[in-house]
Amino acid sequence: MTGVTFESGFQREEVDAAVRGTAGPANTVDHAGLALATEAAGRLVEHLAARALAWECFRDEVTVTVTPDAITAAALYLRDVEGFGLLSDISPIDREGSVQVHPHPERFNVDYIITKLVQGAPRIRVRVWVAEGATIPSLIPVYATADWHEREAFDFFGIEFTGREGLRRLIMPDDWVGHPLRKDYPIGGEPVKFTNTPREL
Repeated sequence: MTGVTFESGFQREEVDAAVRGTAGPANTVDHAGLALATEAAGRLVEHLAARALAWECFRDEVTVTVTPDAITAAALYLRDVEGFGLLSDISPIDREGSVQVHPHPERFNVDYIITKLVQGAPRIRVRVWVAEGATIPSLIPVYATADWHEREAFDFFGIEFTGREGLRRLIMPDDWVGHPLRKDYPIGGEPVKFTNTPREL
């Protein structure tokens, strides 16, 4: 298990700022929010014990990797104990074909972005690795906003969430075949003909 403290992240940000010069307001890191997120992540790791696989602060983003069966416990802890009241996004990634470049334990990772609605908007990314054909518990009982995020993940990646109703496509038509953001999805396209005939004006 790996971890970093806020102090090291703060020092790194100072070095980064010195290298790149003065950044505008849009690129300014809220160190208070980052500190809150880092401290909460450390307590989450202690709470989950062996079910927390790793955690890090990289480029001012805090990520805690947990086992799939711990996602509900992690969400409940962040909501009820740490006050992270908003699940703002669920973001899957298909890692097929990239294991040589970036080793990973399973084909998919699913990232949950959980935010605390206070000044600095601290955010924690909770990550789970999901094997082909495996399922993940739904977070609708913890965060109602999980509904459409889970449907989008199912629609585009084929990831299934258990313990919920109405898991159906969100964007694509109901009769669409396949999941368009998987790396094995056929690209398809229209056949194109080229001729030497001058185009008529």
